[in-house]
Amino acid sequence: TEEKLNVTFSKHAKERLESREIKLTDLQKEKISKAVEKAKNKGVKDSLILVDNMAFVVSVKNNVVITAVNNEELKENVFTNIDGAVIV
Repeated sequence: TEEKLNVTFSKHAKERLESREIKLTDLQKEKISKAVEKAKNKGVKDSLILVDNMAFVVSVKNNVVITAVNNEELKENVFTNIDGAVIV
């Protein structure tokens, strides 16, 4: 689709991506964006989005990725302040 990605990354999320050496492809960014739309359609305000063994906590109402976690950090991690999850 011609639709532009409607998700931005907070300063914190950008720092997490950089420190964890996570390089997102355009396809992965598109998956995150589509997952946010799905969450929004279900009335979710804050979502955990899982994409390719990475996790993103997203403020759905603001279209902002709050933080990012890579595969190694997923184990034993507790995600709080979410009211929905989308796995893509």
